[in-house]
Amino acid sequence: MAYHFRVGKPLPDNITISITRACQSACLTCDCGFDTRKGLVKINEELSLDEWLRIIGNIDWKLAFLTISGGEPSMSRNLEAVALAFAEQTKPNFVTIPTNALTPELVLSKVEHILRKSPASTKWHINVSVDGIGEVHDHVRGVKGNFEKCLKTIDGLIALRSRHPNLRIGVHTVVSTYTVSTIKETVNYFQKLSIDNQISEIAEERFELGTMGRPITPYQNYQKVIPFLKQALGNREEGKIRRSLRRSYYDFVGKWVEKPQRQHVPCTAGVASSHITEKGYLTCCCVRWVARGLIGDLREANYDVKRLWFTEQAEKVRRSIKNQECACPLASAAYSSMLMSPRTLLRIAKDYVIS
Repeated sequence: MAYHFRVGKPLPDNITISITRACQSACLTCDCGFDTRKGLVKINEELSLDEWLRIIGNIDWKLAFLTISGGEPSMSRNLEAVALAFAEQTKPNFVTIPTNALTPELVLSKVEHILRKSPASTKWHINVSVDGIGEVHDHVRGVKGNFEKCLKTIDGLIALRSRHPNLRIGVHTVVSTYTVSTIKETVNYFQKLSIDNQISEIAEERFELGTMGRPITPYQNYQKVIPFLKQALGNREEGKIRRSLRRSYYDFVGKWVEKPQRQHVPCTAGVASSHITEKGYLTCCCVRWVARGLIGDLREANYDVKRLWFTEQAEKVRRSIKNQECACPLASAAYSSMLMSPRTLLRIAKDYVIS
């Protein structure tokens, strides 16, 4: 309401953080792993636990969505403490943590630690990244045996869920030029497993991932796979509204691949959603990143998001977005934008009623 009627000063209720850039993978659609192997990821330059806690302590409003990303989040020694501090301070409705599952024991240990100490009301969504079956996945992710480790991680998460009912298990697939032809096989395989959701996101060029100019987006073939992506969402009663939102998101991406220079839903990144990098930069999102979406440096603002949120620099970024100087299918930002679009909300409501 504050956004639509320009009253008050709306703060983001959808925040993504990159807790580390370190990663063990060698993905064809991301350079985090390559940068790690080249020694370009400097852990000592990343936010310390004390710095994260100062940032979190200054977020004195409730979040709807929190995503703890990377890099590979489990490689951060601060993951558990940061996740629990966010849960306690901001009371998010949903917390999502993706993982490449290359170290099943480490991932499961950290997730269990979080679940044991977390408020029961917090829903933790652990998304295992799987881009294909067997050798397809291992090829895209650049690590032999990764697929089997994904299955081992999922088995361990299923065991944890029996003791912690606030755990949700997901499979997340990046639909790229390398995987678009095998998405049906991937969907069918994981529908047999006892997971809670199966979702996907289209590969795109991002400053954050070092993929600008790389031909990884399947512009020509994405429309053909939308029915399979919707099928993967299943028909469980739980999360029915989220499924309707997700189906609308896939249709939104279908429009974007046809006209990628246009915002098919007015983007609210920098208003309803934002991104905090591993080095403490506050940005509008992880697509424009620091290069084109920098709002400010939290280390220079006493670790206070609000001090940066209402500056002229923040307004400059927002004007650029509002003027459609960018357009992308980034899921986390798109969800907030769709929920703030009356026209899209009507479509989601219609889908909810008839589904």
